[in-house]
Amino acid sequence: MLACDAEILPAVLGSDGAILDLGTGTRLFTSNQRHAIGERDGHHCNFPDCEAPEKWCHAHHIIHWADGGPTNVGNGVLLCPSHHEMVHHDNWTVRMSTHGHPEYIPPPWTDPRQHPLRR
Repeated sequence: MLACDAEILPAVLGSDGAILDLGTGTRLFTSNQRHAIGERDGHHCNFPDCEAPEKWCHAHHIIHWADGGPTNVGNGVLLCPSHHEMVHHDNWTVRMSTHGHPEYIPPPWTDPRQHPLRR
């Protein structure tokens, strides 16, 4: 009976067996993924000049999960509730730089050049 609703999900494991990538079948980041994102981003909100601690932050999909973005470390960033809301509701764009660090593109009414900001 349990097998009736089972799904096979692709998973990428770290060297210690921690799940680092769950594909698009799972929306929420695991605690191991959040920890790895925090290691990359300095254990605080990744938005420039914000020092909100990691434990207050939400794990945000850079490419939104609803748009097919995977739930993995490379597509995640930690944002405090204020910056998370700003990204979703004030037309900021988050992207991963070629160096593997998140960049924030302000809306044109904030910066007409839309110069990327980085931590």
